[in-house]
Amino acid sequence: MSDALVLARDVTRIAMLNDLLQLDHDAVGAYGIAIHAATDESHRETLREFRGDHERHIEEITRLIQDRGGKPLQAPHLPTGVFKLAAQKAGALGGQTALLMAFKANERQSRDKYRRLAENADDLEVADVLARAADDEMRHYDWAMRTLQEMGVSPDSKTARIERAIEIGNARFADAVEGVETAAMALFEGVRRGTKEKPLLVAVAAVGAGLLAAALGRRK
Repeated sequence: MSDALVLARDVTRIAMLNDLLQLDHDAVGAYGIAIHAATDESHRETLREFRGDHERHIEEITRLIQDRGGKPLQAPHLPTGVFKLAAQKAGALGGQTALLMAFKANERQSRDKYRRLAENADDLEVADVLARAADDEMRHYDWAMRTLQEMGVSPDSKTARIERAIEIGNARFADAVEGVETAAMALFEGVRRGTKEKPLLVAVAAVGAGLLAAALGRRK
């Protein structure tokens, strides 16, 4: 494999992992709002457990990035992290049903992105960590679906269908915006790794990695 392809692979992997790291920081913030607003103690306990999963993801992904020579970005996405927090706050003001619908909308993107990136990972350790995290995200989303049904929100109702369409649209919007951010992270990582030795090679490889990162970040 050529130096350019090796560099493109490595910086893309780091950028993808940083994207997921930021996604989990987004989730921890949204969980804080949901836990504070929930009125059912059993729901609060479950949400605390799920927040713990996201905190574990942060620790595991941070280690993966560091072990591969990358720089972890310990911050939410901008601007989509702010949007997710705003959606969760709006849900909190609308009662328990709206609260869980907002929570579920935020979890959909995590579920789909983790599953997608786990399937595309070419590093066995990364694939294993992401697959386990994808299972966590599926469990979180399924719990929200079941809980809403127990509260009388039928998945076949008009309200649920409209909410699901909005949820999918929000996830696609966030993926598109975050794909651009991931491309920028790939460029940064490529330049950080090799500017002094091979600036032209780094520039070409990092641009290619950025485009690939953005494309994978938008896939459905």
